[in-house]
Amino acid sequence: MARVLRPSRRSAPVVKSIPMEMSSEALADLHVHTRYSCWRHLRFIHPRDCYSEPRAVYDAALARGMRFVAITDHNAVEGALRLLDQPGVNPALVIVGEEVEAVFPETGQWVHVNVLDMTEEDHRRLQALRGDVREVVAYCRERGLLCVLNHPFQSYLGQKPLQAYIEDLLGLFTHVEGLNGAVPELQNRAVAELCRVAAAQGIPLTQAGGSDAHRLRRVGAAWTRARAETASDFLREVRAGRCTVGGTTSGSTGLLRDVYAVVGTYYGRLYTGRGEAKGAVAYAVDAGFATLSLPAALLGLPAAVTLGSQIRQKAVSRRVLARLSVLDWQNLSAAAIV
Repeated sequence: MARVLRPSRRSAPVVKSIPMEMSSEALADLHVHTRYSCWRHLRFIHPRDCYSEPRAVYDAALARGMRFVAITDHNAVEGALRLLDQPGVNPALVIVGEEVEAVFPETGQWVHVNVLDMTEEDHRRLQALRGDVREVVAYCRERGLLCVLNHPFQSYLGQKPLQAYIEDLLGLFTHVEGLNGAVPELQNRAVAELCRVAAAQGIPLTQAGGSDAHRLRRVGAAWTRARAETASDFLREVRAGRCTVGGTTSGSTGLLRDVYAVVGTYYGRLYTGRGEAKGAVAYAVDAGFATLSLPAALLGLPAAVTLGSQIRQKAVSRRVLARLSVLDWQNLSAAAIV
């Protein structure tokens, strides 16, 4: 990726500013993946956790009522870049984003930070900083980039007391993903309750929404709504907290269907010469290890891992819901961004 990407709004035609009170409501699915998202595990055999082409995602989002299309691949912007270059794609409708996996270095807990309206240089800088989530957020603030903490309780396993984790969250983020289409509904409820209780304490915490789609069928299933005519206006409204979320979650059955579809696509591509490995030796390693793993896949390992994660997330969400009202909100308010 040699060329420098300019923000999508600069590629758009000049649009006359329209007062927000005269703007129509617009929807955008702010959390969508393409085939440029790689799976965070078993990287040596080159799996991806999505095989959707960027153009197919763009078309599906617009067909399902989204006015703007955000591409937020795991630690990658190539999908968004390639979409901007596609014939027939309106760059003014594309929000270049990235789901940056960052870490709390003191505990090793990973979190996913959705960064929106970014450049290729931003991508390079963020990749260098993602060993510390605080540095990632500091860079976004310096650049004026909208950043959202995706699925806030997905990776939380009690690495630190809940009070300390919420204090970190409120001290870093003004926006959290309040409706994620792929996590248990209970986690979305826990995040919504966190936002409600925080608001009652005078702490602004805005909810954003996105499908977290790893297959085309889920694109546009969850979204953020704001009054805007342009992508820049839309992001400005979200940044200011003037937005709402809506949509549906896939549920455990739908999530399992998506997981097995992605696994099946990996094997199908690998066994038909369309795998991701470069070179004969690397391809042979992929094929050999994948073949050895095939019985585990057929016997239900992906289902066990997926359902185990869902059970764990539900347990954490119940704990959060039970404890939010008894946290020390005076100290939390002192730590929060206001």
